[in-house]
Amino acid sequence: MTIGGVIAEGDPLVILVVEGWKRRKYYVRPRRGAAYATFAGVLRGSEIIGKPWGYSGRMGRATYYLLPPAGPELVEEFGVRRSQVIYSKDSAFIAYKAGVRPGSRVFEAGVGSGFLTIAIATMLCPTGMVYGVEKRSDMLEAARSNIEASGFSECVSLRLGDIRDGVGVEGLDAGFLDMPDPWEALDASYKALKPGAVLAVFIPTVNQLARLVEEAGRHGGFVVYEVGEVLYREWEPVEGAVRPSPRMTGHTGFIAFLRRLHTLEDTPDNG
Repeated sequence: MTIGGVIAEGDPLVILVVEGWKRRKYYVRPRRGAAYATFAGVLRGSEIIGKPWGYSGRMGRATYYLLPPAGPELVEEFGVRRSQVIYSKDSAFIAYKAGVRPGSRVFEAGVGSGFLTIAIATMLCPTGMVYGVEKRSDMLEAARSNIEASGFSECVSLRLGDIRDGVGVEGLDAGFLDMPDPWEALDASYKALKPGAVLAVFIPTVNQLARLVEEAGRHGGFVVYEVGEVLYREWEPVEGAVRPSPRMTGHTGFIAFLRRLHTLEDTPDNG
């Protein structure tokens, strides 16, 4: 896919936006013999292929636009999934709030299908590194496929294993946990992170969140710095009828940001 060029058969994704008495987005793979049904009619693959990116045309009383994918759209629509994934409304927020930047070295445990990994890699590549640990081989294969499709393989190192056995790298700038019992990973996270570093935890239920807060207090190596959730409501940008969309992505999970503390273990023993 060459943005600025023309759409070719075999390009991984075209975003077809149709705007008339309402507005809808369709995600299509351009194939010459295919036909794509929309609320305004049918658009054939032969009418898409060869058009420049950003092309606008008419379909009955509606206007359509042919746009390239931006950000996570390609993997979110066509990526391999082996589990519930973390979508961009959460993943981008998590990575940004954790202070990820070009050159950061971080770890992630519970990689799953790699959606959060890709968001992190977007911010730290090409000079940083994500060290991912996943204990299910099928998840690891899905993550590798999605990360490769997104073009971030060079700054992501994945291995099959259990975070409870350790990350295998120390002095890291941030850590990310997406697992049902993140309190079980506090020891390994403590050893892997620099003092002051952020440990971001994505967790779905109040019960799990309460347990995390309790266990972090008992551990002594972390302070719970901030807890929240991200809600996203779309609006319909139709001329003359701008209004909230009936579709809303509400609660998907709680996001807890812990900070790794400096303790006696960090102070060299000078005898």
